[in-house]
Amino acid sequence: MEFVDVKCPLGSDICGFDEKVVEQVGLEFPQAYTYAEGIAKIAAVVREQEHGAVCMIPFCHTVEAENYGGDIELGNARIGPRCNMPIYSSAEDLLRLPELDFGKGRLGEVIKSISILKAKGESVGVEICGPITTLNNLIDIAKLFKIWRKEPEIITVTMEKMRLELLKYIEKALDAGVDFIAFEDPVGGFNILGPKYFEQQGRNFSYPFVQAALKLIDGRCVMHLCPKTTSQLVSLGFAQWDEFDLPEEMTYAKVCLELRGKIKLVGNICIHNRNRLLANKKMKSLKLL
Repeated sequence: MEFVDVKCPLGSDICGFDEKVVEQVGLEFPQAYTYAEGIAKIAAVVREQEHGAVCMIPFCHTVEAENYGGDIELGNARIGPRCNMPIYSSAEDLLRLPELDFGKGRLGEVIKSISILKAKGESVGVEICGPITTLNNLIDIAKLFKIWRKEPEIITVTMEKMRLELLKYIEKALDAGVDFIAFEDPVGGFNILGPKYFEQQGRNFSYPFVQAALKLIDGRCVMHLCPKTTSQLVSLGFAQWDEFDLPEEMTYAKVCLELRGKIKLVGNICIHNRNRLLANKKMKSLKLL
């Protein structure tokens, strides 16, 4: 078994928007990040500026961490939300991790914004943040690794709790009418976790999570995985590549919208490259084993 260090595209970890988007949105920042109508307006403008097929929400990797009680600095239009200071420091803190509350904060507004965008005739994608990236916004990563090394059972319990909460997130998004679900966990890559923890995370979280998510989705939309997670599952023998012939040239995002029910799982392109044209008229898909 050999893992591949998949590198994120340049700039994919940067939040915020350029002047054209900010001007067209015409709302006050960072307030616009905090309510459903603002989130919907931003997403629609970004899709229009990109000439894309899908409105992607939210716009950062901090929504789940904020709902867990994290100290998040909302920034401004050009520098988006980011973690301010870690609020957890011990194994006991991790065990007190609450359930996600889908009726409060930006997380609740993200769910509401799906319905708003759908009412306007938009296709909507939700980007769900994985547990390592979320925990990185709650606890210093060095302390997380120390707990993982000394008390691995704490991490097992924490990951299982977060797995169940993310499945609830998917269910809420589906109920609101979401057309596309993307799972991203950039801090959970091989380059940061290393081979031992990357393998453990694949076996104990990624595989059972994706299995349960696909069962929950039941063909209603396509699920996208961060290529880091994709390579993890393939290397562990939990998934294999398949190839789907397309009737015409389409972008990656449009394929995910057009072929739901035929393709269930994808993940060979970063979600930030979703508007890439598949000029060879072929789509790589994933099949869980």
